Amino acid sequence: MDPQRILKALSNPHRLDIILWLKHPEQEFGVQVHSKTLIDFPNSVSVKSIQKRCGVSQSSVSTFMTMLERAGLVESRKIDQYTYYRRNETVIREFGEWYNKEVSIQADNIDKLLETVTLDDTSYPSTEDSSMLNQQQNIGISTKGLDYEKDNT
Repeated sequence: MDPQRILKALSNPHRLDIILWLKHPEQEFGVQVHSKTLIDFPNSVSVKSIQKRCGVSQSSVSTFMTMLERAGLVESRKIDQYTYYRRNETVIREFGEWYNKEVSIQADNIDKLLETVTLDDTSYPSTEDSSMLNQQQNIGISTKGLDYEKDNT
């Protein structure tokens, strides 16, 4: 599993949609023409069905699917002139586990994280302090502008 390749593959909205649609293929694409022939390759969808759902050219869908396959997110099977794809649940699960462990804050020990935060931290101005500071800056700017004009006349 290559997380960087997977993230790049999922960065395109069409490719992300395809992965999401393939989670429930019959619901999203309907029954496939070769579904009886694909008994050993369940939950697969033809490029033609994906293309129709995406609303882009078949060559674009083929490019999308090639990128998803290189990332390991989908598997393919060819029947006659048709290519069928399905999600590679093993890789998707591995990626999810990696993401939760390495990227997500949920993976951090929340107790240790809370120990580093001071809830009574006064180093940041309160809402009242911030509004007064903004008013003072505005007054200073307008006064500076007036003084500048007086000095230069």
